[in-house]
Amino acid sequence: MIRLLTLAFLTMPSLANAQCNADGIESLMAPADLVHLRDVAAATPYGQGLYWSAQKNGVELAIMGTMHLADPRHDDLVRRATPQLERADVLLVEATLEDQAAMQVYMAQNPDIMTITDGPTLPDRLDPDTWALIRDAATSRGVPGFMAAKMQPWFLSMTLAIPPCAMASMMAGDLGLDGLLMKDAAALNLPVMALEPWQDMLALLSSGTFDKQIDALHISLVDPDIQDAFISTLISSYFNEDTSYGWYINSHLIDHMPNVDPALFDAQLAELEEDLLNERNRNWIPVIEAAAASHNQIFIAFGAAHLFGDQGVLNLLADNDWTITRH
Repeated sequence: MIRLLTLAFLTMPSLANAQCNADGIESLMAPADLVHLRDVAAATPYGQGLYWSAQKNGVELAIMGTMHLADPRHDDLVRRATPQLERADVLLVEATLEDQAAMQVYMAQNPDIMTITDGPTLPDRLDPDTWALIRDAATSRGVPGFMAAKMQPWFLSMTLAIPPCAMASMMAGDLGLDGLLMKDAAALNLPVMALEPWQDMLALLSSGTFDKQIDALHISLVDPDIQDAFISTLISSYFNEDTSYGWYINSHLIDHMPNVDPALFDAQLAELEEDLLNERNRNWIPVIEAAAASHNQIFIAFGAAHLFGDQGVLNLLADNDWTITRH
C-alpha cells in the first residue's frame, strides 16, 4: 500500500488542523500546467461541489464531502448541513468516533503494527544519507530520531505526511468536519453508522511488504516548505469547492522530488487512487443502498476526494438510478 499520505488529508480520519498559511504550490508551477489541470478538473464528473443530494424511490440522501482537518470555516458548512442533519434518520461516516477509539486501543495493544519490535531497525535498512533526511523530517514534527528508527515504515510515512505547520494542532485533537457532524448527531440523538469496518482501514494502511513500505517512505520525503505549499493549496481548493482540482494538482508533487523515479511515483499514485478511493467507493455503495432500504432520510459524510470522478460515489450512485443535485 502506497504512502502518498499528503493527498489523504482529504480522505482520511482526523489528522491535523488547517493552520497552514503558506502560499499555494501554484506559484511554483508553469502556467500551462495550471491551465491543463483546470481543464482536467472541469471535465471531471461531479468535480466541483461539496454538498449534494440524491433521490430515489422516495428516499433522500444528503451527501457532504468533508475535510478531516480542523478549520474555523467548517462552522459555515455545519450551518449548511444542520437542516438536513436534523431531518435525518441516520448519519453515515467513514469511521464513527467509537470505531476510531477502538482502532487506537487495538494499535496500543498490538504495538508491532506500528513499531519494529525485533530485527533490523530503519537505520539498518536505509543508506546513511536517506536515514539522516528521515530523522530530520521526523524531528521537525516532534518525533525523536530514536523513536522514528523503530517505527514501521507505513506508520512513519503517515507521520511524515503531516506538514510541520499542522502537527501541533493534530496533537491537540481538534475536530475536522466529520467530527463536528458526529458531535451534532450525538446532541440530536441521531444514530451514527460506519461505511466500513475500522479493521478494513487499518489493514489498508498497514498493507504491503516491508520493502514496498520502504519505497513509499522515500516518497514521503518532501521538502517541508513544499509540503506546506501543497497542503495550503489542498485547503484552499476544498473551501473553494474545487475538489477534483485539489486532487489532481498533487500529481505535480513529483516536480519537487528530484531523487524519486517518476515512474515509481506515478505507479504509487495510481495505486493510492485505486485502493484508498475507488475500491472503497465501490464497497460503500451496497452499504448506502442497504441503509436506504430501511431509512427515508440519510445524511452521509466522507472525505471530499470520494465525491468525484467516474468511480466517485456520486457517479456510482447515478449509475444506480439515483438523481444527483448539487447544493
